[in-house]
Amino acid sequence: MAAKKRPDLSQLAQSILQDVRDDFVAQRLNTRALIDGYVGLPISQLQQKYCPGVTQVDFDLALKELEEALFVKTGPMVPFDNEPGSGVFILGLFSKREYMYLTEAGYRAMAQIGSQKPRTNPSHVHISGTFHQSPIGVGGQITQLQNIHVENDGDLIERLAQLLSQSGVSVDQRSRAEIGHMVELTHQGDLKAVKPLFQKLFGVASESVKQVAWGLLAAIIAKAVGM
Repeated sequence: MAAKKRPDLSQLAQSILQDVRDDFVAQRLNTRALIDGYVGLPISQLQQKYCPGVTQVDFDLALKELEEALFVKTGPMVPFDNEPGSGVFILGLFSKREYMYLTEAGYRAMAQIGSQKPRTNPSHVHISGTFHQSPIGVGGQITQLQNIHVENDGDLIERLAQLLSQSGVSVDQRSRAEIGHMVELTHQGDLKAVKPLFQKLFGVASESVKQVAWGLLAAIIAKAVGM
């Protein structure tokens, strides 16, 4: 039996589709939502995430890919506002394109893409460094040596989430999903995509937290390129 062909999507379209799927999972929706539709991820939020790294044209084309493949739909749907007295009357609905939601085909596509991704070895990272005024230290010492052990991606995501929380940033399901996406991009060595996402997540964190968090990601990148 021939294997199913992997969905032919650009990397940007795949990343956006992953975000929409993560939002679907975070909302704990069921199969009916894939069929009937639901209030999904704001398109403006996706633009803020990706457009610092890509052009608006690239972003729009990636969305067009997903819509033409019927992997996502947009909403809310509203009736056409027909002008009073006009000789032309349009009956139907159109999307205001405020948010994007996952379809059944999109959910299946993400499952297929995930199953065909090359398996990577679990992350084994040991970070040693001196961080000044680190909020993750113990006691009253100002300069401390941090030894951080990360055995797998789950540990890494949890550690990054803890760093955000300890810096006073609220960590919810969506931000955890974004951390997971950032870790995935780090494994791929895609620094162009990692940097704006890191800035979005850790932009308001203290400098010491940024040092530790970026050190963890840098170690993954170094491991990926054999350093």
